[in-house]
Amino acid sequence: MKTKVIMTIDTEPDNQWDLSLRKDPTFRNIAELTKLQRLFDKFYAKPTYLTSFSVVKSGAVAVLKDIAKSVNCEIGTHLHAWETPPFKRHIKGNGTYLHQYAFDAQSQKLANLDNLISETFGCKPVSYRGGRWSFDKNILSILSEYKYLVDSSVSPGISWENDGGIDFKKWASRDCFLEAKDAQGILEIPPTIEIRAKMPLTSKFLYLNTPNWTHMEGMLRRLVNFNIIWLDPSFNKFKDMKWVCDKLLAENVNYLNIMFHSCVIILGGSPYTMSGENVKNFFERLEKLLDYLLRVKKLETLTLREFYSYSKDNFTKEQAL
Repeated sequence: MKTKVIMTIDTEPDNQWDLSLRKDPTFRNIAELTKLQRLFDKFYAKPTYLTSFSVVKSGAVAVLKDIAKSVNCEIGTHLHAWETPPFKRHIKGNGTYLHQYAFDAQSQKLANLDNLISETFGCKPVSYRGGRWSFDKNILSILSEYKYLVDSSVSPGISWENDGGIDFKKWASRDCFLEAKDAQGILEIPPTIEIRAKMPLTSKFLYLNTPNWTHMEGMLRRLVNFNIIWLDPSFNKFKDMKWVCDKLLAENVNYLNIMFHSCVIILGGSPYTMSGENVKNFFERLEKLLDYLLRVKKLETLTLREFYSYSKDNFTKEQAL
């Protein structure tokens, strides 16, 4: 199975790292999505726009609807718990993660977002990513109930526990079918994340097996140039992303999953793009990455739905959740 390129864009309001903008969201980046899509069109690349509730409810969604009608892309689901009704009280944490709500509230939130996307775009979504990488047994069962095929909420090698999130440190960096009790299999397609360091085996062992409170990652950065590299042009240099691609292509992986947030395409849209130079650098890094993978390496892009159809018969191993 030749490696495929997948592009997953968390399509959401401007700078959701800013608490004030969570309460009163703006959508300047959605109005500018045609600029991003023109770059994709240059390489005949097919993105998956994982879309949040407030974006679909906003007037700016007209731009995304036009894109969805005119090009080969996919509209998927990106659930921000804080903005998706019903607004029931969370049972733990601060309520920014879906897994902090009761099962029924989780199910109702997904149902509302699923229905809204279906009605707005005229096509039921089948691909999902949890906001803030929220993912647990409940959402796996709920995704199955609502006939989803693909999840991309797992971030291998990363722990969000310090902020109330999920610890994905020991999750495998590969695609696999996840099975939950009384649920159909969901194809998990994590974003592409790799660790690079001197003494890689020792460094990875220490990082993956040491509690977060020890700040082992910081110590390893200083001692052995430990670096966690995402295929995300927002904050990763092209040379680092190329290293990841070359390493994984040599291993003949099934896919490379490039991910970023839609809001990075505008000035002030994210912590990574607080200057015009930041925005310019983002687009330059993305273009170099697409050029390398699609023109030089001659790889093909697939949406999440397309990758599911392409690969569903090639999996023999299942991972229980």
